[in-house]
Amino acid sequence: MASVVEVFDDRRCRLAEGPWYDERADRIGWVDILGRTVRWRDLASGEPGEMTTPTHVGAAVPRVHGGLVLCLRDGPALLDPDGALLTLGTFDDADAAAGVPAAASASSRRANDAKADPYGRLWIGTMAYDETVGAGGLYRLDPGDRMPVRVRDGITIGNGLGWSLDRSLMYYIDTPTRRIDVFDFDGASGTMGNGRPFVTLEAGAGMPDGMCVDAEGGVWVALFHGGAVRRYLPDGSLDRVVEVGTPRVTSCAFAGAAFDQLIITTALDDPDDGRGGLIYRHRPGDVTGAPVQRFAG
Repeated sequence: MASVVEVFDDRRCRLAEGPWYDERADRIGWVDILGRTVRWRDLASGEPGEMTTPTHVGAAVPRVHGGLVLCLRDGPALLDPDGALLTLGTFDDADAAAGVPAAASASSRRANDAKADPYGRLWIGTMAYDETVGAGGLYRLDPGDRMPVRVRDGITIGNGLGWSLDRSLMYYIDTPTRRIDVFDFDGASGTMGNGRPFVTLEAGAGMPDGMCVDAEGGVWVALFHGGAVRRYLPDGSLDRVVEVGTPRVTSCAFAGAAFDQLIITTALDDPDDGRGGLIYRHRPGDVTGAPVQRFAG
């Protein structure tokens, strides 16, 4: 199938990530991590907007009752619809509570990708700014709690997250492994176990970054330094490749009333190719997505 993309938003981002579609507002949002910005564009009117965050922001996830949870450098914070910001416990706090020595100080690590699971919990990956091996972690924030819980150690670049349609599987990416891993997922307890590779990328394909799951259970993964988004079927076989036209492709999400548009985020390239850092749109034609999962806190 033809892999045609168009520019959806031409405001340059240093490191655009974490796109989402808010069906209540008919609005597409994303973050510029290093630009300390949350941006959005209304789908029908095309009206753009943005807000500045206090620190680097790894992700912004919609909440059930409105507003966003911002995954800031040191930890999550709740942003209410009226603009009030409540800072929660930090990743360092979570490490101390787990009896784990901090893998990196707050000044040298940050939040990276994050998503809510089908039960309203928030999952946040972290990484060291210098990408030190094993210096990141994976954290879970349960609705109503004020501090995340560290659930996995030894992560280098905590990245893409997703869940199967029947909620029994959790997909997770630690980028340098070159894999999308899959875990058995217990929805009642919010625990993951029995991890194994789902897909291992071949040399030269790029590095797996952000991802999403479509309405047929297909897994779409952005390829950083690969210039593309790939779709894998639930059995792990490659279904298609969407060429984006710039190397640093970071994440993707479905949008629109019919969830028939794939929004793709990218980062600035070095040297500048004129296309990096823009937000793109692809219309698969035969595949749709599903509504975003919201954080219930």
